[in-house]
Amino acid sequence: MSRQANTDFAQAAVDGLEFASEAGRLSGQVAVATLSRIADNLASNRGSLECVVQGEMDQDGNSFLLLAVTGTLQLRCQRCLESMALALRIERRLLLVVPGGSWPDDELEDDTFDAIEASRTMALFSLIEEEVLLALPIAPRHEVCESPVVMLDKDRDRESSVFAVLAQFKKH
Repeated sequence: MSRQANTDFAQAAVDGLEFASEAGRLSGQVAVATLSRIADNLASNRGSLECVVQGEMDQDGNSFLLLAVTGTLQLRCQRCLESMALALRIERRLLLVVPGGSWPDDELEDDTFDAIEASRTMALFSLIEEEVLLALPIAPRHEVCESPVVMLDKDRDRESSVFAVLAQFKKH
């Protein structure tokens, strides 16, 4: 498979084992707005992520997909609820396991790769979205959040008068 620029990853699917044996390479962008599984974490869905998927085989005949994703996401800080930038630099090496084949025993000990089941129609968008999801922090937060806005005196007075009205209801 030849190198292709501007691959539409939303539609791209490869035969994983064939792609690896031919040392295929696809590159392009994924629009942040299309990443529906992370939409709730985003403060903005603008922009795109640069993606490269490459196939390779090692000296033992094992097939791999190398996945690289770079870009910036605008997440919502869980402390102050404001937007915060998260720079992504994901590089994953995925061992392709033949369907029904044995999974490597050393996968749990070796953190240089993760094993996934190969198929004839591997949807690359799903792989990319999954890796982005795994790279997100559980509760994104700024190192230091901005100070909260101080309420104006008239806002405080209105707030206390609301509570005064509620206290009157409680007396009745």
